[in-house]
Amino acid sequence: MDNILNRFGINKVPDEHGQGIIRRLRRLWRFYGMARWDIRTNVSLPIRDTFRAWRYGFSRWSYFLYQLNHHDPRLYVNDRVQFLDIDRINGLHRPACNQKVIFSRYIENLGAPCPYIHAVIVGGQIHLLSGDETAEIQWLYQLLEEYPPGLVLKPIVGCEGFGVTFLRHVETDYEINGRPATKDDVRNVVEKLDNYLITDFAVQHEYAAGLYARTTNTMRLLTLWDDETGRPFLAASVHRIGTARSYPVDNFKMGAGGLTAHIDPETGILGCGVHRSDAGPIQHHDHHPETGNPIKGVQVPRWHETVADILRFSARMPYLLLIGWDVIMTPDGYRIIETNPSSGLFVIQATMPLLADKRVKRFFEIHHCIRVSS
Repeated sequence: MDNILNRFGINKVPDEHGQGIIRRLRRLWRFYGMARWDIRTNVSLPIRDTFRAWRYGFSRWSYFLYQLNHHDPRLYVNDRVQFLDIDRINGLHRPACNQKVIFSRYIENLGAPCPYIHAVIVGGQIHLLSGDETAEIQWLYQLLEEYPPGLVLKPIVGCEGFGVTFLRHVETDYEINGRPATKDDVRNVVEKLDNYLITDFAVQHEYAAGLYARTTNTMRLLTLWDDETGRPFLAASVHRIGTARSYPVDNFKMGAGGLTAHIDPETGILGCGVHRSDAGPIQHHDHHPETGNPIKGVQVPRWHETVADILRFSARMPYLLLIGWDVIMTPDGYRIIETNPSSGLFVIQATMPLLADKRVKRFFEIHHCIRVSS
């Protein structure tokens, strides 16, 4: 193959795209961040459990979250893998999954339903994606009046709901994250933002609103590529559910925000909700702890059709071996809100050990994230 490239004067791109040193430095920086985060955690473990957590590659927080004093840590993807190794699985294609504008274009071409992206905000200036025009703030006011459900402003790159802002026009004024606001407030907020998207707000299905009406409650579906079959498979699925602590978003935030509930992949039925209470311990709830609304036993509508679509989209992108899909069910179907190339395994493994599935374990072995079983 190299000979045919040489014959026509095509220079082969070097492995790692010349980024080997940068990747190593980034890995070192992430290790520092992981260690710093663990030192600052507010979780207190006995010395024996602390050393056990570190020996198996976990921070004290995740050891506590997964309750590894009662469970086998070898069945869980550890923090070393999450912080240091998992990003390299998708290789050079990782930015396509991480950058929201790029990936929305990717999957829209596959026929995937996504909230419409109207514009980006850079340095407080609104730039329309339909052209090179810079829009004035009046354009945003008019758009809010024309679209009653409202708009979402969120970072182009980011996760766990940080920085997400909801705008809505109400009667003669506005709301920002559910709080009364004036036109001047909206303008002042926009002027402070940098590298943000402006998208349509997706209205959730009534079952999702029934879980907790104050937030949009989304699902995280994890797809991995199976080398043996040459097809993707659904490795895990959970439902995030908001609380007063997580408002205005539903994000789990490693147990310090909303709840996470396992979704049975065969039926689409929710298990109990998991979160960390203000008092500290991990708690499991069959009903929402604030509203009393049912969680366990709730059925996700059109589950099998949605999963089939997600797997079909994944199959069209074999270069993205690991994708965490954030999906919201709507009255007329579903919308793919965004994807996460690092998959946010905390929200998943709080409900189930990923490596208990032989296919998942094999995937991480193939990609040199965990040792091959003897």
